[in-house]
Amino acid sequence: MSECRGENTLERINLSSIKKESVRAIFNAITGKDQISRAEIAEITGLSLMTVGKVVDALLERHVIIQSKEIKNMAGRRAGLVSLNTDKFFMIIDLTARNMSMTVMNIALNIVDKIVYEYNSDFYYEENLYIFMKNVKIYTLRHLDMAEAAGIGVVLPGTYAADTDTVVSSRVPELAQTHVKAIIEDVLRAPVEMLEKDVLTAAASNLADLEKEQVNNVVYVCIGETISGALISGGEILQGREAYAGDIGRMPTENLGTLQMLFEGRGLREETVTELGRALAYEIVLFDPDIVLIENCTGGKMEQYRQHLIQNICKTSGLEAQHLPEIRILESGVRHAYRGLAIRMRSAWIQKEVN
Repeated sequence: MSECRGENTLERINLSSIKKESVRAIFNAITGKDQISRAEIAEITGLSLMTVGKVVDALLERHVIIQSKEIKNMAGRRAGLVSLNTDKFFMIIDLTARNMSMTVMNIALNIVDKIVYEYNSDFYYEENLYIFMKNVKIYTLRHLDMAEAAGIGVVLPGTYAADTDTVVSSRVPELAQTHVKAIIEDVLRAPVEMLEKDVLTAAASNLADLEKEQVNNVVYVCIGETISGALISGGEILQGREAYAGDIGRMPTENLGTLQMLFEGRGLREETVTELGRALAYEIVLFDPDIVLIENCTGGKMEQYRQHLIQNICKTSGLEAQHLPEIRILESGVRHAYRGLAIRMRSAWIQKEVN
């Protein structure tokens, strides 16, 4: 991943004497700033300058961070300002819908580039996956330095079963017979670090923001080419018997199949928002959340349907609008499923780098 990988690991700065929590706190302090000094990191984390200096030097040696320029401190010594090395990136492969995509995100969680593959119904699903991955391979050869890759992750429309290398309880049924990881690794000739259900990683991403607000119970919904959801209680995502609870896409609609089928066929419009409101009404009555968090990744604007959504929630639930939980709509530029997976991979990558 970095130029340091070819070196003898005994020559690298040893961090075994420093608590993992301290390393994470220092890294998090760096990620929160464009540029930051060692003294500022020590102030933010409450750690000694000696500890901060040792960890920062180790991260510099491993090319996780870079030293952008120098300033003079109070004693007249020269000290460097450090920042994330944004040449490092994550590759996020999205298989949550038939139209597949690959997004490159740097370790600051900014999107660098994206390619989209349009599903060809003349081929089997597995053939489409191979074609898509070969397109990704060509892209990497032309545009990426894979030595800078911090990890490859896959966002899935269901739960990954490692023993069979397939996806269960999926919105794309062919994934139950497709060896996902094997195909991706076969084409890219690189290991896949994580394979996660999209709603899980998206909810994990939002949890990081909601923790600051001390919000405990959340109904989370993600709308894109498909629709899914989760229930968060006490900061944890609730699990069901076979998968995660609150997958709203499975809810039946009035003579139109499931909500998932409706959104797949008709996208974001007034009639689909009507059915979403009815489905949310049941979850609100049963779960009594603090917030209903709707992440809109369709490219259209969900906010214009807010009042229509609230009216249908009230009509179905029998609740007055003032008694509803907060309805929070995120018009996402970056899918939280990508951000959440990148956050999880970044944490694992840093831990591996400093061990």
